[in-house]
Amino acid sequence: MRFCLLIPSLFVLTAYAGEKTESVSQADYGAKWPFTVEKLDLLCQEGPPSALVRTEDGKIYALNGSARSRASKNGWLDGQSITKPDLSFPGIKMDYSDITVRAMKLCPSYAG
Repeated sequence: MRFCLLIPSLFVLTAYAGEKTESVSQADYGAKWPFTVEKLDLLCQEGPPSALVRTEDGKIYALNGSARSRASKNGWLDGQSITKPDLSFPGIKMDYSDITVRAMKLCPSYAG
């Protein structure tokens, strides 16, 4: 049983081995920090570019449409689930497009 639990964990660790990552935190953004967690690692997976973030507990969250379309297949969660509500617009989550673009720039094929 323990062996079965290790396989998904090893896949997550090796799936991004050697890929570029960038750490961002609430300290970098101040009040504009859109997430409920204090710190994230940005990731990008090719084909088409999928903007992702990894929390300190190792969970991966999809930020853009191409990532969301592949999320269930890859075991990723939706980035909206860790996004703070926008106090200026009740019922709307904060915008994290800047962080999505930063993650996308980690993919070699991204031309944005």
